[in-house]
Amino acid sequence: MLALVTCLLFSLSAVAAEAYACYTPSNTTLTFYYDNLRSTRTGTTYDLNTGNNYPSWATDGTNSLVTRVVFNYSFAGARPTSTHNWFGSMENLHSITGMNYLNTEEVTNMSSMFFMCSSLTSLDVSNFNTARVTDMNSMFHRCSLLTSLNVNSFNTAKVFNMSNMFGGCIGLTSLDVSNFNTGNVKYMAVMFQDCRSLTSLDVRNFNTQQVEYMTGMFSGCTGLTSLDLSHFNTGSAISLEGIFSECTGLTSLDLCSFNTSSTTNTYAMFYNCVGLTTIYVGGGWIIDGVTESSYMFTGCTSLVGGKGTTFDANHVDIAYAHIDGGPSNPGYFTEKVGFTRGDVDGDGYVNISDVTTLINYLLSGDATGINLTAANCDQEGNINISDLTALINYLISGSWQ
Repeated sequence: MLALVTCLLFSLSAVAAEAYACYTPSNTTLTFYYDNLRSTRTGTTYDLNTGNNYPSWATDGTNSLVTRVVFNYSFAGARPTSTHNWFGSMENLHSITGMNYLNTEEVTNMSSMFFMCSSLTSLDVSNFNTARVTDMNSMFHRCSLLTSLNVNSFNTAKVFNMSNMFGGCIGLTSLDVSNFNTGNVKYMAVMFQDCRSLTSLDVRNFNTQQVEYMTGMFSGCTGLTSLDLSHFNTGSAISLEGIFSECTGLTSLDLCSFNTSSTTNTYAMFYNCVGLTTIYVGGGWIIDGVTESSYMFTGCTSLVGGKGTTFDANHVDIAYAHIDGGPSNPGYFTEKVGFTRGDVDGDGYVNISDVTTLINYLLSGDATGINLTAANCDQEGNINISDLTALINYLISGSWQ
């Protein structure tokens, strides 16, 4: 008998540990384990998903039944590579415990991880290791009861998709994304859509040089009264559709850093911004390639151009999307004054340091600390090598030729 027990224990210990999840119907709990006891568990067990594949507890409808998620202490030894849609559509989920046992150092995909967890009132992701993550699309989308979310420690250097990341988080009263590294991000569509309880949002450090889609990025952020976009580089932006739509609390927007040479879509860009009185633009505002601009200014009843042009309900497309030229050339935009052509670094002087700063920008694409309007030295819109040539010629000759 002793020999039989010893043999059984040896057999169990010889089974390799595996990572899996187990749903227990009696207490509607989904528990994550990393051990060799899977065959002994009561309930339904599931393999973990990989890549963009959905976990089986999502495809068989179990996710809609889950009210509680638990990470067993054993899961600390697991190294999942994807958390895609792990808690997606768990609208009845009220608590997640043991999150400290989730090691995300190998995870590359966190898209839709907490998608539509609309009953969660708190969530601790402060110790997530996101160094390898490339996709955060819809990660917290429609977590409508969360009032705060600590993502300060997120390493986003490899992320290319942040679309809908916080969209529908209508209860968030604070969100600190000031440390986000967005240098590789291509998609920011509806990233903060309907974050209506936010009264401030610091995106001054965002590097947007690669971003192609900003569709609805801030749409529905009705609580914002200001938005500093002075360092936004939109040179790659194809779509600005609805980017500020329904931002009813904004009274002015400074878009002087915007370069719209690649933009084809400005549909509903400022739709129903009823409080917006002034929009500043600079030399980078180029609309030659725009093919869709319907409803661009619809509802902007307070908007006034730099020379007094007032809102006209008969002109809500791109026809008036330029610096106001007065009665002979009416427009809704205002030219920003207070910058010196060629003063790229903004120190008040045009000298060799501006050449260095412009070279660094052309090489890196990083617009941090750059006055893009002043960097448009040849006054042709795009910031490129011809602006560098114009700046050097100015320093040599003393005049803009």
